[in-house]
Amino acid sequence: DVLGFIGGDKGADALISSHPHPHRLKVFAQLAAKNLGIVLPDADLDAAAEQVTLGATSYNGQRCTAIKLTMVHESVADAFVAKLVQRVAALRVGLPWDEKVAITPLPEKGKAKDMESLIGDALAQGAILANAAEGGGRLAGALMTPAVVDFVTRSMRLYHEEQFGPVVPVARFADVSQVMQTIKESW
Repeated sequence: DVLGFIGGDKGADALISSHPHPHRLKVFAQLAAKNLGIVLPDADLDAAAEQVTLGATSYNGQRCTAIKLTMVHESVADAFVAKLVQRVAALRVGLPWDEKVAITPLPEKGKAKDMESLIGDALAQGAILANAAEGGGRLAGALMTPAVVDFVTRSMRLYHEEQFGPVVPVARFADVSQVMQTIKESW
């Protein structure tokens, strides 16, 4: 009588449309969330970088509770991003059976290309791949080295769309009211 589904809106739409009587289907869906990590000026930046890395990349970032956007006060953003890049670079990328691997291939066909598209959109609009020197965003089939994308703004898909993968977007803010506006938009 009940189907529990974890995933994105495209997957839910495909399930609903394949139902023999979709107009009779009762649906409750909370999909495509943008869970925020917020770094204030007085934050312990080492702890913040550690927690954002864990929150954004565990299970390849493919969990509903993953941090999908980190908003960082502009006064500490450069230092925070440097620490975040260092933490993300320390994650071992490989196959699930390899020892101490933290990032594994993405399970969905085309998911790596979706991540690449989100990153490309952000870069085309002025964001930077903060960990490019460390191989961030590199693809090897379905295996993607986590990408730290800095200077993400509201005009970018990565700001609004749930990436559900190993992409760590960072947006900078000057006033906490910008964070509150983003929270309001996410609900």
